[in-house]
Amino acid sequence: MLDPAAQRRQLARRGPARLAAHPLWQEAGLRLQDRLSYIRVGPGERLDHGIARYGEAIQPQAASLGMVWSVGLAAYLSDLRSTLAFWRRSLAPGGLLMFVTLGPDSFRSLALALGDTDQQRHVPAYPDMHDIGDALVSLGMSNPVMDAEWLDLTYASPEAALADLRCLGGNALVGRPAGLMGRGWRKRVLDALDSLRSDGRIHLRMELVYGHAWAAIPRPAGVSGQSPSVSPVIWAGKAPKDSSSGI
Repeated sequence: MLDPAAQRRQLARRGPARLAAHPLWQEAGLRLQDRLSYIRVGPGERLDHGIARYGEAIQPQAASLGMVWSVGLAAYLSDLRSTLAFWRRSLAPGGLLMFVTLGPDSFRSLALALGDTDQQRHVPAYPDMHDIGDALVSLGMSNPVMDAEWLDLTYASPEAALADLRCLGGNALVGRPAGLMGRGWRKRVLDALDSLRSDGRIHLRMELVYGHAWAAIPRPAGVSGQSPSVSPVIWAGKAPKDSSSGI
């Protein structure tokens, strides 16, 4: 579980705009845009609510938006359901929600190398796409579709990997160790990262979770319909893409 105050402090130091420009989130945004090309979008105002707008006071009128688009923001929220509910309230009937966040496989290899098998002390755990889809259904979103794909972040050295992990947000977990960590801990982290080396480079596997759904259109009185269900898929995309990003 993320500590909201710690998360705000860490992102304030790093800068949400800088985080949004990270190659991981730039690539995620392109892949989300690829998915949008297959979807018919209705008229209406679009709200871009990604990481760069973390901490901003955003107050659209209820049921006023034709589309909500979010790249990465959900990965840095301690209460994802509240933001999903906010997006749902902001969408007009038939409005489209599209977002991408991190899934539970992200940083999993590093967590295991550090002995943090539950991902509660050193490396954050992220919600499964099925749980996010179930939340969308419970909030009244229509025809939710969740999908996931995996890519590697690769590094030449453990120092480069550690610097990038800090850039991506650091550790804002409620159960993180208290106080400043010494040189011994830094060496342990660097050794854990180095243990993930193969083919001469360090590999950190990331899971990107994508979701889209529509704000339900009210049915006329007396007309019944089936409850929406979550459709999990594995994305094929338009054409093969390189699944690794070297840093």
